[in-house]
Amino acid sequence: MQRAAGYNESRQLTTLIEQLRERLGTEPPPPPQLGEQLEEVLARLVVRNQQLRVLHRLARKGGSNEHLEAIRHALEQLDAKLLQELPKLLQHLRPPH
Repeated sequence: MQRAAGYNESRQLTTLIEQLRERLGTEPPPPPQLGEQLEEVLARLVVRNQQLRVLHRLARKGGSNEHLEAIRHALEQLDAKLLQELPKLLQHLRPPH
């Protein structure tokens, strides 16, 4: 069975989000300069989740291929941006040694 495009990216994002969740749950609050960056990343994650739900809904209901491709492309771009930003944010959230 062939996996859907974006499967690896989705799995990587899930791993990074879990790490972020753990870090935020165990570490002291982030410094103010990282708080804004964190809010931006979390907002993008919410948008990604909403787009993913729309994509699944349209795919189930038989939406037009053009519309599905547009949403899929937007998701791929958002995933790429998040995959670049989340590791950097996690690195900044690590306590100094």
